[in-house]
Amino acid sequence: MMKVWAYIHPDLGILCCALLKESVPEGVNAVELEVETPDDVILDNGQIRLKTEAEKLEEEKQKKLAELKNYVAKLLEPTDYVVVRIAEAEINGDTDKAERLKQKYTKQLQEREAIRQWNEQMKEAIRNAKTLDELRQIEIRYVKELQLLSLTSRTSKKRCKKHVC
Repeated sequence: MMKVWAYIHPDLGILCCALLKESVPEGVNAVELEVETPDDVILDNGQIRLKTEAEKLEEEKQKKLAELKNYVAKLLEPTDYVVVRIAEAEINGDTDKAERLKQKYTKQLQEREAIRQWNEQMKEAIRNAKTLDELRQIEIRYVKELQLLSLTSRTSKKRCKKHVC
């Protein structure tokens, strides 16, 4: 925790936070606050206040969801060409070529499906987090082998008897 002195800038009318009391301009009223970060201070209808835990949690969820979206886009990007080639064949009415491409790129298509399923699970976990600590413990990291194993076990009719899949 740290102390900040929050005030409304006399000329600009914006919220400012000073780390030192002497940094507050002369003649300006400042509110002394204990914060984790100066970003915890907001101006709400002309009143300086701290964000609530619910506001912090929602803000962090939005950041985490944006991070996840960017991460997933980077995971899918190397195989985007596969989807484009199949779509082009389908648009051109060449269903035979589209089917051949689907067969040729089965592994890549399965990986993309696993990534999308993992993405949905991560979004759900982020949205369901009840506390900042719980949210911060969610690591955005895709492990290809585990996800493909999970996808294979769900789509396969045979079950492994030695392991719970």
